Amino acid sequence: MRVFLQDSIIDEQLTAPILTSTGKPKGKGKAYATNEIQSKNGKTFKSAPSMEDMLCLLKSSVTLSQAAVVAFFYSLAEVGLHASLMYYLKARFHFNKDQFADMMVISGIAGTISQLVLMPILAPALGEARLLAVGLFFTCVHVFLYSIAWTFWVPYVAAMFSVLYVFSQPCMRSIVSKQVGSCEQGKAQGCISGISSFANVISPLIFSPLTALFLSERAPFHFPGFSIMCVGFASTRNLASSLVHLKLWDQALPNTDPSHNINTLEPYPEPPETPVYST
Repeated sequence: MRVFLQDSIIDEQLTAPILTSTGKPKGKGKAYATNEIQSKNGKTFKSAPSMEDMLCLLKSSVTLSQAAVVAFFYSLAEVGLHASLMYYLKARFHFNKDQFADMMVISGIAGTISQLVLMPILAPALGEARLLAVGLFFTCVHVFLYSIAWTFWVPYVAAMFSVLYVFSQPCMRSIVSKQVGSCEQGKAQGCISGISSFANVISPLIFSPLTALFLSERAPFHFPGFSIMCVGFASTRNLASSLVHLKLWDQALPNTDPSHNINTLEPYPEPPETPVYST
C-alpha cells in the first residue's frame, strides 16, 4: 500500500496532526509542516525514554514506585500459577483438556461479570486502594486453595474466586494513572507494563523447574502443591505491601496541574495565511 499512497507527514514522523483546530483539513490533502503547527508549549520527544527516565519517573512518587513493585510481584505470581497449575492438576487429579477448559470458562465468565457489574459499584464506594487490597487478598486465597486441594472439585471452587481477585489489575492501573499528568500517562503505563513483562519472562524460569521437582520422585518432601504455595507467598507479599501503603494510596489524587491537564491545553494555532497584495 505504501507504493500507491503518498505519505502526508512532511518533516517528522508522528508530529503532524490529522486535523487542524477547526476540525477540517486544509490544503490539498497534505498535513502542514511541523514548524507551522507546533504548539507554543508543546514538546516533541525525538526518542524513546531511556532507563534513566524510567527510574526518575518511579522515584518521583512513592505511590508510583510501590505500585511498580506490586505490578512486578503480581505478574510474577500470575504467570507462575499459569505455568504450574495444569501440570499440578494433571499429576494430582488426572485432569484432562475438558476439565481445564471448564475451569477457564468458569474463571472467564466470573471475571467478566465482576468487571461489568460489581466493579462499577464497589470502586466508587471503597476506592481503588481498598479494592486493590480486596483483590490481592482473594488472589492469595485462591492460590493457596489450589496448593492444598484435597479433591477434584476444589480447583473449580478456587476458579470462582476470579469474581474478586480480578479487581487487582484495573485498580493498580488506576492508582498509577492518578500519579502522573496527562502528558505522562503513556510513559507511566508503559513503565508498569515493562516491569510486568520482565516478571512474565522470569516467572516460568523459577516456578516450572520447582513444579517439576516436587511432582517427581526426587522431591525433598512430599508436597505436590509446594510450587503453587510459593506463588501464594509472592501474592502475600503484594497483599502486605498494599495494606502497609493503604492510607497513602487511598489519598492518591489526580494531578491537577493545569500544565498537565489535556483540557486546558491550547489548540493548534491556525497556519499563517499567505498575504494577498493588491495591485
